[in-house]
Amino acid sequence: MVNRGAFLGPDFYTSFQCKCGECRISCCEGWDISISQQEYFDILGLETSDELQSRITRAFYIPKGATPDQYAVLNHDWLGRCPLRGDDGLCMLQVEKGESSIPDICRLYPRSIRTELGEATLSNSCEGLIELLLQRPTPIRFITVELPYESSGREGPERFALRMQCIGLLQDRNSSVRESIMAIGNLICHSSQGNQSFEENLSALLPFIDLYSEISPSLSEYCNKAKRNLAGITREEYTKRFLSLSCLPADSELILENLLVNHLFYEKFPYSESRENEEEEFISLCGLLAFLSLLVAGNAENLQTMDSMVDLLSHAFLMVEHTSFHYNAHLLLSQSGYDTPQDAMCLLSL
Repeated sequence: MVNRGAFLGPDFYTSFQCKCGECRISCCEGWDISISQQEYFDILGLETSDELQSRITRAFYIPKGATPDQYAVLNHDWLGRCPLRGDDGLCMLQVEKGESSIPDICRLYPRSIRTELGEATLSNSCEGLIELLLQRPTPIRFITVELPYESSGREGPERFALRMQCIGLLQDRNSSVRESIMAIGNLICHSSQGNQSFEENLSALLPFIDLYSEISPSLSEYCNKAKRNLAGITREEYTKRFLSLSCLPADSELILENLLVNHLFYEKFPYSESRENEEEEFISLCGLLAFLSLLVAGNAENLQTMDSMVDLLSHAFLMVEHTSFHYNAHLLLSQSGYDTPQDAMCLLSL
């Protein structure tokens, strides 16, 4: 008998459905995915067809320093594809043996269940979730969802109250998203905006472009195009690139609100698991928004369909939410002289 626990999560948590074979880019492509020792031997012990058994034998490898919780790692082919994914885009293991046969990470993603806090979240790195958020006209609500896991605790009331207050400010539709983030900065850092110029702001973000064009396979092409297209650009030309995005609905503020609200809850802002304090996390949040702006403006001519916009956003959040982006963002901005919340707020003008 499984004990069911009450978890706090966004109101679309239980209604979200994986696109399965309809995904243009699978979530398992190009990223290290590890499974437990128990899952590894459970999969090896399955009775399957000869073709699937052949794929299973080459699907994982055991790295040096393996632990019971992270025992075997997915062994991608030379194109970065999972060996268990069929030509139709579906997981052959799931098709043949059922959902219960696949590892937890494959079954749950993009969901993340925080049993220690009693929270159920979803990552913006999934294109299906991005599509859901882009089409949503109403504010995200956080509700109690019943899940077959035991919840072992809740966050301290003061920290939780601040987290939800930040989300509430972001959902104030009497203000723009930029104004809402400035209000968040004033709440947690008691700061107001500085006075850096457009050219200075753009220059401060070039290290982001240089870094992720080198180390992020999913973003390198977007970064390289942005670097070429934004070299020496004026504020007026920058604004025109956004106006050329015919794929966006009339009120794109709602899209940005939904993306950021879900991201802030997923990251536990301003108390993420990174090495930053609240002030540094706010600086990183400003860097994130400016970096997204840079990617969209720099690739505007290739973002004329909703699918192309979804692809860029899911690639970006895949990198942001599954790497040390926020920690790196604070370091990069500090190196460019943007080491205070006041400086970081200037980036919101991009």
